[in-house]
Amino acid sequence: MRRCSRKRLRIEVFAFVLMLGLAGSNAPVSADADEGSEAKTIAMIGAGDMGQALGNLWAAAGYHMIFATRNPDELGDVIEAAGHGAEAASVGEAVERADIITLAVPYKAEPSIAEKYGDAMKGKVLVNVDNALEYRDGDIAEKAEAVGEAIYSARLFEGTRFIRAFNLKAACSFPEPDEVESADFEMPWTTNDASVRPIAEELIRATGGTPVYEGGLENAREY
Repeated sequence: MRRCSRKRLRIEVFAFVLMLGLAGSNAPVSADADEGSEAKTIAMIGAGDMGQALGNLWAAAGYHMIFATRNPDELGDVIEAAGHGAEAASVGEAVERADIITLAVPYKAEPSIAEKYGDAMKGKVLVNVDNALEYRDGDIAEKAEAVGEAIYSARLFEGTRFIRAFNLKAACSFPEPDEVESADFEMPWTTNDASVRPIAEELIRATGGTPVYEGGLENAREY
């Protein structure tokens, strides 16, 4: 069973308050099913609570999931839980094979990932769900918060089709795959690339959420 940390719960409470203020001001973008379906293989970099929560939902929704860590041979239980043909691979292999890449790692890991795999990620959809926590991530958290975590990460991964989403919801509060149809929550998200809007909305709906588009990455300044 996934467990919520107090930090994650505080983030989700903030998201709820944010949604109260946003209600009615940001109508969801209408998604074209064919456009949203253009990318079907997802590399999930990180196989912790958030990586598994999202990966299991997307696998059940028809995406081909590749979970990637430094030790992919240790992900047998993760792959079994995800089912639906999910695989484990090295980060490099997963990035090469995927249409969509999702970062679900401690924020302090992002610079080294960008240095090693940033060139291979260029032109691909990158979904960033990481939160910078000073007690865990150190100086990089302070730097990221100074300009906004979304903007800081997007600069690290320049050339990607960058989406900021899912980071306001605790892993343990996502529905199980068989509960998606009855789920009821809003998911704010931002991007500077209009071409990814149908893809982002499809990913959010696959988790049971209602997309709430907030515009450019600067609008994610508070999260």
